[in-house]
Order: sequence, then C-alpha cells, then structure tokens
Amino acid sequence: MELKKGQEVMAWIGSANRDEIVFDKPDVFDSNRSPNNYLSFGNGVHFCLGSQLAKLEAKICITEMLEVLPDMKLDTTKKLRIIPSTFVYRYKELPVIVGLE
Repeated sequence: MELKKGQEVMAWIGSANRDEIVFDKPDVFDSNRSPNNYLSFGNGVHFCLGSQLAKLEAKICITEMLEVLPDMKLDTTKKLRIIPSTFVYRYKELPVIVGLE
C-alpha cells in the first residue's frame, strides 16, 4: 500500500496482536503459541522493563486461580460485551461460572 501526501494514518494498538499474517488463528487465545511475537510490552528500545515481572505475576495468578477453581468455565449464556475504544480491544467483563451448578 502506498500512502499519498496528506493522507491520514491511524495506528490502532488493538489490532497489533491480531495480525493474521503474523499469527495463526489470531482471534483464538493460545497460551502455548510459538513463536509468539506479540507487541504487548512494546518493542526495541521501548520494550517494557517490567515485562518479565508482569509475565511471572500473571502466570502465578492464573495457575493459583485454576488450582483453587478447577471447575471454572465461561458462562456461555451471557453475551460478551466489548468496550468501544480506538485504543485497545477489551471486554467489559468475563462472565464465568464457579463451583457446582
């Protein structure tokens, strides 16, 4: 694609990790995706210094949560609501069911 003088460009961070050229099935959550060249912590000289701590905290949190709540599952009776934003792609909440029904 060639840009012409005066043409506007918008960088949309919400699409950065959803590029089908870079990621196989970009809309599917896969914690074991490899290679996983995501841009969540920046890139190059702007790479987040706290990225390793954040990854470790997330791993510990998710591991502990799944250990305590092994039967937790997505509540498919509720519709996921996307928060409209031109900055990031996110959901308002993640409805889950814990324990016995």
